Amino acid sequence: MKLHHLQLRAFGPFGGDEQIDFDTLGASGLFLMHGPTGSGKTSVLDAICFALFASVPGGRTGQAERLVSDHAEAGTKPMVRLEFTLAGRRLRITRTPAHLAAKKRGSGTTRRQPSVLIEERLAGAWHALSNRADETADLLDDLLGMGLHQFTQVVLLPQGEFAAFLRAKADDRAALLQRLFDISRFSDLEAWLAQERRECVAAVAANDQAIQTAVVRVEESLVDHAAVIERWRAAEVTALPAQIAATETVVQQQLTEAMALADASAAAAEAAQTAHDHAVVVAQLQRQAGEARSVIKAWSEQQDEADATRSALDQHDRALRVVPLHRSATRAATRLEARRSELTALETGLLADHGEDVDTDELTRALARGRESLQLAGEAMREHRRSSTRRPGCDRDVAAAQPHRDALAHQMVDLDIRLTMLDDTIAAAQQVIDESAHCERQRELLDEWRTAERDRIGAESVRDETATQQSDARTRFTAAESTVLRLRTQRLAGMAAELAAGLDDDSPCPVCGSCEHPQPATLAERVTQEAVDAAEQAAATSRTQLDDASARFAAAQANVIAAQKRAEQISTQWEQLGGSTLDQASSPALRLEVEAAVRALQQARTTTRAARTERATIEPEGDALRSRLKGAEESLTEKRAALAALDRQIAEADDTRQRAWQTHLERCVCSASDHGVEQAISRHAALGDRLAELDRRRAAVAVLISELDEATTSLNRQVEDEGFDCLDDALAAVIPAAQAQQMRSQLAQAEAAVERARGVLAQSDVAAADALEPIDLPSSEARRREAMTAGRRARTALDDVRRAAHSLRRLDAEVTTLLQASAHDRDRLPALQRMADLAAGSGDNSLRMRLSAYVLAARLEEVTALANHQLSVMSAGRYQLAHTDALARGGARSGLSLQVRDSWTGTSRDTATLSGGETFMVSLALALGLGQAVLHDTGGRPLQTLLVDEGFGTLDDESLELVMHVLDELRSGGRTVGIVSHVGELRIRVPAQIQVRKTEQGSSVRVHVAA
Repeated sequence: MKLHHLQLRAFGPFGGDEQIDFDTLGASGLFLMHGPTGSGKTSVLDAICFALFASVPGGRTGQAERLVSDHAEAGTKPMVRLEFTLAGRRLRITRTPAHLAAKKRGSGTTRRQPSVLIEERLAGAWHALSNRADETADLLDDLLGMGLHQFTQVVLLPQGEFAAFLRAKADDRAALLQRLFDISRFSDLEAWLAQERRECVAAVAANDQAIQTAVVRVEESLVDHAAVIERWRAAEVTALPAQIAATETVVQQQLTEAMALADASAAAAEAAQTAHDHAVVVAQLQRQAGEARSVIKAWSEQQDEADATRSALDQHDRALRVVPLHRSATRAATRLEARRSELTALETGLLADHGEDVDTDELTRALARGRESLQLAGEAMREHRRSSTRRPGCDRDVAAAQPHRDALAHQMVDLDIRLTMLDDTIAAAQQVIDESAHCERQRELLDEWRTAERDRIGAESVRDETATQQSDARTRFTAAESTVLRLRTQRLAGMAAELAAGLDDDSPCPVCGSCEHPQPATLAERVTQEAVDAAEQAAATSRTQLDDASARFAAAQANVIAAQKRAEQISTQWEQLGGSTLDQASSPALRLEVEAAVRALQQARTTTRAARTERATIEPEGDALRSRLKGAEESLTEKRAALAALDRQIAEADDTRQRAWQTHLERCVCSASDHGVEQAISRHAALGDRLAELDRRRAAVAVLISELDEATTSLNRQVEDEGFDCLDDALAAVIPAAQAQQMRSQLAQAEAAVERARGVLAQSDVAAADALEPIDLPSSEARRREAMTAGRRARTALDDVRRAAHSLRRLDAEVTTLLQASAHDRDRLPALQRMADLAAGSGDNSLRMRLSAYVLAARLEEVTALANHQLSVMSAGRYQLAHTDALARGGARSGLSLQVRDSWTGTSRDTATLSGGETFMVSLALALGLGQAVLHDTGGRPLQTLLVDEGFGTLDDESLELVMHVLDELRSGGRTVGIVSHVGELRIRVPAQIQVRKTEQGSSVRVHVAA
């Protein structure tokens, strides 16, 4: 890595724009940076770290917000730009820290986020690689191969920090070495061994637990072998299969004996069950025979009672044929008596009203003479009533028409008011529309900005992909170039070997002409020109692919920048419309505000359209309402005229009724002068109905007399036919229906029971059983139960033995399977435990040193070897660093302790006993050795710039001379060494200088290179 140019603006104590050209300073290989205390010398180094890592070293880490200069003028944008060469690539990185900036619109400030831009110089022009912090960090990490902490140990040795490694305790030194060197593979090995041991121990323990669980599961079926199970638990799990097999042999013998006993018990139980079943059948037949004889005997004793029942049921059946005729005659006599009573009452009423010698025919003719005039009077009265009934309705119509007309008039007034309100609503909504006309454009800009952001993200994704392709192509090109170089070297070596093969003693060399050949070249591996040409062709192809990938990456990066510019243009248009700054954080809230404004605008437009539509609708309604008002007024006039006509009809009907009533009184003999028309009509109708009813009832009485005579004749004839002496005897023979049904049922059941009993006694098996001695069923049942109980006990014992045998077979298979499954873990566990203990610093590890600590000790030994080369020069051969892996006291970490060996005294002592100047020399040598070791560990990239901050003031003149000699040696190979110091003598010895000056307005730098 080589620094070329540094530019600062508003950074740290530098309020203005400062620039440092390292190429000019590095021409002599050594330069000095000096200035008063607090002027900003360390800030220059901080700027380099900030440009590369977005952070500053030492105790200032995490204070990036304090990097912005307090001396800068308002509005100055802070910036650090560093140009450098890394891995053969010319790069330029520009960073700005987080800072406050004035708002574009209005007063106050807004926070600007950190930004970064990394560029590469290709074909004489700068091409952007990325403007994302994560991508930039990944790119620099790949190229540089170290982080900030490693950088400050290898390239930049900050003030007060490079001696920290020398003064550190063993634990702190281990932590520092772990950050500088990648020992992850050894740490991973430690963790892997520990994890493997834990998993192996857990697997064996789980397997043992599974075996014990399997033993517990069979305990219930091996109750009789509890002592055996206890021995299993005390034994090793690997011995269980043999013990289980021995138990299986015993259980198999028990199974044979149990099967024989179960077969004998089953046969005895079956015989006892058969004997008991036969006894039950015989006892049932004997019980049936006894019951049948009892039924026959009871029927013989009840024979007389059965004959009487049959006779009573016969008389009952004959009497039932007489009862319907008797009921019919009785009903006819009852109806006749009722009709005669009604006829007598009707005749008595007519005689009372019109005299005892009245003639009904004459009475009918007299009623007919006055009926016509009475009907005319009734019609006139009804017409009068109808008209009178209609008159209140007409009154109501007139009364209702007036309010309807008034309501229409009020509606007309309300309509005019509504039209006025709609005009006001349209005007207010139009004002909102005019004020919010720009919000839709704002929403379009927001949508365009979000689209531009998505395009930018997509372009960045494509750029990331092309960057990966470019990195792969560069790797292939580097490998191809290395192959070409190696083959060319081997080719030249091969040519020398071919010349050496043709040399003879005492013959001159065709190259140097000497006749002596002390070290002729030998041929290790011959390389042909064709192989070199093929490698060069492959390198050319890789170069073409790299150029193509670089072009694609440049195009992708251009797309990213174009998308960013598009987003910035949209942001500018947005701010011109009065919006605040657009970013990812504020866009959702701005979107909600704009959407609210658009909705308000749309609502105003909707309100305007609705109001105008309603007004267009209301205006025709006003015309219709005026027409309705006119019709209501005309309807009111018509209803008043109808009321006057109805009054005339009422008067005419009343006059007609009076004339017809007078005529009726003169012609009719109904004596209705004291009654009104309606009552006279009712009396006429009632009298006519009574005369008609009298004729009907007389005819009905004659018919009922004839029916009664016929019913009486039929009844007498039926009584004689059924054999009864009189009607009373027939009625007395009738039995209630339920009683007669019960008598028939009981008689039929008794006869059926007798028949069934005789049938049972006629059966041969019943007769045979009845001839035997009575059966003792309780004794038979007791013998059967005893045999069945013995059989169940034998089967239960057999089942228990079978379960035990099955459980043992299953346990044997399960234990064997589990032991086979854990065999690998059991075999490897002892060796794994020993390896894990050694890696963890326990067990047989006498140094109590972890594997990672052992590796770090090897790294420390390498560092001290490299440091001693520089320390020997700086101390004039007096001091040498040494590390010791002696076991530390108190259980502390071993193997990372440092001592300094003094050749003058021949003793070794702790580094804490060194003086200030000695500490600086040892620390500087250790830092240089540590840097070389880290450089080798991270891939061997050449570092052509070294910066050392302070410490030279502790050296005497002789020591300073020795240290400067070492620094002069570091300049070999084009390396540039920078020194930050207050020592005045260095200003004389080092002609290339950076002078840092401080004032009240801020610091500034001046680069001076003496001629």
